[in-house]
Amino acid sequence: MNLVLITAEEAESGLPPDDARARHLRETVGLAIGGTFHVGVENGLRGIATITSLAPQLTFAVAWEKSPQTRHPLTVIVGLPRPQTAKKVLHDLASLGAAQIIFFESEKGDPGYLTSSLWKDGEWREHVLKGTEQACSTLVPKVTRVGSLAEALIGLDANAWKLALDPYEATGAPEISSPAKAAVLAIGPERGFSDSERAALRTHGFAFAHLGDRILRVEAAALVGGALMLAQLRAWEKHRPVGG
Repeated sequence: MNLVLITAEEAESGLPPDDARARHLRETVGLAIGGTFHVGVENGLRGIATITSLAPQLTFAVAWEKSPQTRHPLTVIVGLPRPQTAKKVLHDLASLGAAQIIFFESEKGDPGYLTSSLWKDGEWREHVLKGTEQACSTLVPKVTRVGSLAEALIGLDANAWKLALDPYEATGAPEISSPAKAAVLAIGPERGFSDSERAALRTHGFAFAHLGDRILRVEAAALVGGALMLAQLRAWEKHRPVGG
């Protein structure tokens, strides 16, 4: 991990010695008293932490940034994929900096995916947090799961650039056609959108696009498509090191 996510309380009290984050810092990274690491409060500020003690708690002093990172104006709607794929989508879109990820139960999807421990036991959150930490960020995407594409389309920003990746219906690559400050990307499950789902997307103002003469895996399409949309929105900001 490139940053350790903590709570505001942990910033004051430290981490228990048997906490997985404390073990990682001691045993994997090899930090001792005086060692430094990147730390951040979920959806808050980042900082540079300096270890002040290893026992009984791993405690540290933090030099916090003056302002938080900016959240990327990207929502990604994904047809619920198999659990292993969903884990990658959660991790990669969190790393990319998507503001929101909405999984919908698609007409062509496998209903058996819903019984996975990923969703029943809340395991999904672990992958979102790991992706956020990997990106050296504190901005954790909002993740929701809804029963249909129609439900996923409710409440979207009316002025956002809306794009659905579908190589069978698309006439061109992702290209913004009018000024916008936010983007919504829709991706079907492994078997693609149904005809009624395509009709719903058109009704809600989505254009269809492809990513070239290849059929990409769901997690690859989400990452590439999202990055292309952010680039055209000119949403990328200059890299700012922690503490910079």
